[in-house]
Amino acid sequence: MMSIDFAYSLLLLIALAVMVAQAFFRPLRIEHILVAVLCGSLSMVALQNLTADSIGPYQYLFALGTCATCNCVWLVSRALFQGSKSITAGHYLFAGSIAILVIISRSLDLFVSVEWLSPGAVDWLKRSVGEVTQLLSSTVLALAFWEAIRGYSSSSKASRYQRTLFAATFFAGVFSCTVVADGILSGADSLAARPWLVVLSALAIIISTFVVVIWQHLERKAQMDAQNEMPEASDCSQDSALLTRIEELMQREKMYLQQELKIIDLANALGVSEYKISRAIRNLTPSPNFNHYVNSYRITHAKQLLTEKDSHRWTVLVVSLESGFASQAPFNRAFKAFEGCTPNQYRLKHQTEGARQALSSAS
Repeated sequence: MMSIDFAYSLLLLIALAVMVAQAFFRPLRIEHILVAVLCGSLSMVALQNLTADSIGPYQYLFALGTCATCNCVWLVSRALFQGSKSITAGHYLFAGSIAILVIISRSLDLFVSVEWLSPGAVDWLKRSVGEVTQLLSSTVLALAFWEAIRGYSSSSKASRYQRTLFAATFFAGVFSCTVVADGILSGADSLAARPWLVVLSALAIIISTFVVVIWQHLERKAQMDAQNEMPEASDCSQDSALLTRIEELMQREKMYLQQELKIIDLANALGVSEYKISRAIRNLTPSPNFNHYVNSYRITHAKQLLTEKDSHRWTVLVVSLESGFASQAPFNRAFKAFEGCTPNQYRLKHQTEGARQALSSAS
């Protein structure tokens, strides 16, 4: 059967692992910092219990680090479910006051254990601090649960799952460490069960909190990816204005007739980045890319040359070169992709239709 020391060691390792993991989140948010503080405090709980027999009174040095447990859980709950901006200076002040009380209580234990103070001299102070700490700790425990369920009905489906996971785990942990340990169990049974209930509750809260943190991080990442794929209204207006300038260059300057035309040429001519030109074409025209867009102008120009009387005797090679293509092969491929037939077939079809129209007019 697993010993309680092994359970505390497991708590120490998991708390430290989750604490270190918070440093890898980008961007680093306030809930990541608070979770790291909470895990650090819980690791001090584990260290205090693991070293109690070996270092004696100096275990209370580790106990000083246990000042950010229930008060920090409350801040974590608020940051996760009410938003990191919902935590004000007043919240930190309230949580900090509890931490100060815990530090005072643990310091008194240390001073008494090393005989710097007599138990009788500080007994009244320790009782007073303990009562106030107990009252405030109970308050923040209730608040931590309340933050998780407040706004439950108006939250999203994913948020409801997250709130349920955190609130259920938190309630089970607090219930087992208070009602079960102090109410249902008594005497020797309570003394034997309490360490196990504390460790298991702490592990459950750490793991469930970490799951919610990862869950929310993935949700934000997915939302950011979706927003990056969708142009904003301001981008759309800018793209529309830019496309008008691009079409002016194509229609008035006939830049598509340049055989080696590249997107950088348009970018230099318009004084904008290549990315903006590519985005405007991709978002506001049927063309998926710059080359397809330029070729649409070239093919339209080639169709005119293939059907006009002044150029009806030109070879396909000449037509391709006059339309901005560097050679006949890419011209043939592009023409067939746009029109579904070769340039010669298109010319023959147009000549046939012209002859039929001439015969019909004559008759």
